[in-house]
Amino acid sequence: MSDPMLSRSGRTDPGGKLTERLDVPLSEETAEAVIALAAMAGMSKSEYARSIIERAVYGDLAMLRRLARPLQPSQDRASAISPGRSSDQSSF
Repeated sequence: MSDPMLSRSGRTDPGGKLTERLDVPLSEETAEAVIALAAMAGMSKSEYARSIIERAVYGDLAMLRRLARPLQPSQDRASAISPGRSSDQSSF
């Protein structure tokens, strides 16, 4: 019996759990190009499309920073954003 192929890459997204979906109609030519580019990058079609969207939204440098930082619990992330501020204080 051969090794099973896993449908997921095994990489955890730096943004946390991905719960939202985006359905985007594409031409057949564009869809085929996305599939080919994703394969060349060693990514699934979804991972590739997500990386392109996030790069457009956050910019290349921000994406590199986002991918480089380790995942932190939300409380640690809040204190990293606002040092000296407790998590129960409102920022408004």
